[in-house]
Amino acid sequence: MCRAARLLLAALLLLGPASVRAATAPPPNLVLIMADDLGYGSLGCYGSPTIKTPHIDQLAAGGVRFTDFHSSGTVCSPTRAALLTGRYPQRCTWVPDEQLSPVFRAQRAANPAQRWAWGISPQEVTLPAVLRPAGYRTALIGKWHLGYDFAFHPLNYGFDEFRGFVGGNVDYHTHVAGYGEKQLDWWNGKKIANEEGYTTELLTRHAVDFIARNRAAPFFLYLAHAAPHDPWQGRDPAQKKSPAEIYREMIEGLDTSVGAVAAALHAHGLERSTLLIFCSDNGGAAPRGFPANAPLAGRKGGMEEGGHRVPFIASWPGVIAPGTTSDATVLTMDFFPTFAALARAQLPAGHPIDGTDILPVLQRRARPTERTLHWLFGDAWAVRQGPWKLSGEGTEPRALINLDLDRTEKNNLLRAQPERVAALTALHTAWIDSVGRR
Repeated sequence: MCRAARLLLAALLLLGPASVRAATAPPPNLVLIMADDLGYGSLGCYGSPTIKTPHIDQLAAGGVRFTDFHSSGTVCSPTRAALLTGRYPQRCTWVPDEQLSPVFRAQRAANPAQRWAWGISPQEVTLPAVLRPAGYRTALIGKWHLGYDFAFHPLNYGFDEFRGFVGGNVDYHTHVAGYGEKQLDWWNGKKIANEEGYTTELLTRHAVDFIARNRAAPFFLYLAHAAPHDPWQGRDPAQKKSPAEIYREMIEGLDTSVGAVAAALHAHGLERSTLLIFCSDNGGAAPRGFPANAPLAGRKGGMEEGGHRVPFIASWPGVIAPGTTSDATVLTMDFFPTFAALARAQLPAGHPIDGTDILPVLQRRARPTERTLHWLFGDAWAVRQGPWKLSGEGTEPRALINLDLDRTEKNNLLRAQPERVAALTALHTAWIDSVGRR
């Protein structure tokens, strides 16, 4: 063993056997299960008294559960862009209709079902495109929502396989797109190919099949569920239930899916060679009166904590200690550099990444690097430094909260601390200048 290798091993031994294993073992499988519009308080292990989620609770018992994890956006597409690029979604390049090439315009004209012509730029460096040269088989099972046009199909961004839908939501039984599209949106690769079945169960079946087919080599599985995003539909449409009952059923079906994926990893002996993550893309947008984001204020789309503080659980037996809870502040955009580091993947030289590698945080070896964090949706914005969060609308600050003391955001300190308000506003303005107001 050369001197450099001996020094590296010695340093790793000081950090503990789990760190040695993570750094010296073959690259792990990476499984990310993302729920759609699942609120902070909608799981048993996050305090829900009515929703039964034994499989997700068991995942938390076997790994680490975070209480201060945030989506990088307050709605679906921005968060997914941050996940796949490791960058603030405002920094990503989004391509509108007028910038599409003549070839892409012709493809759209030939495929009227894909008439929405915006999407994330194919020039963006994406996580699957970085993992694939490192020997990973990559798959997106579920929701894409980073471009409706065929030009923005997920197989153009580094995924080897795609089963699911490209839009924001689908009917859970017919797989027809919502939001007035009324077009079938169910894909096998680059072909529309409908299947009979309930969306959550179909996506689970494809995820389990992907694990079985790729158990001999490292893989990245991004299982992006539709649930519990509307339309609120249970497994049996003939059963007459209230919206709240259906919403609970959808989350419990999501829990069953997590259990099936975990069981597949166990059946193939992959538990100890797989980092398994469960999270949500943003805060809940539940039926009226349902406490999806409790005890937080706000909901999907908003800058209150209920809009972007969401569940996050990570499990990796032998590397992540079981039954732990972390209050470290981490975000969706941190997955990219974390996964890339674990895969020993090469990033393009000089490519800016806003996220940070959180493996030391998952292992409770270190706290996250101190950083100022930002959110922007329309004219609404928020900036956070340490426990302090300033939110506003347009150019006007509206609320200053100390989240260590007031997680439910009931005590607005805007008038009591004008100097802090000015400093945080300046940070927000400088960030807007650097990334653009997208």
